[in-house]
Amino acid sequence: MLKIEIFDGTKTYMYPNGQIATPDVIRADFPAVDIFPHAIEVNGSVCQAIQELQALRNIHGIDESLTDEEALLAIEVKINTPAPFVEREPTAEERIASALEYQNLLSM
Repeated sequence: MLKIEIFDGTKTYMYPNGQIATPDVIRADFPAVDIFPHAIEVNGSVCQAIQELQALRNIHGIDESLTDEEALLAIEVKINTPAPFVEREPTAEERIASALEYQNLLSM
């Protein structure tokens, strides 16, 4: 389960490549974290992504009237909710291929 946190400059994370991401390292890699609120996608102690919070709100369609904390919770819910399984109708090509495979099996 992924967790979304606001970068506050107090926690140390690990990048996926194993490098330690201290607040100073994060500031060096992402200079805008001290100017705009940034969200950090965390899996355990691994910092998987750093993105500006307003951009995340726009991507996930989060209401502007929500506070930052409420928006983070809404984003977490959207990210951690599995995509619904949608059974689709097979295409004409898939049906033809299946029928030909079946004919080949019958002719063996």
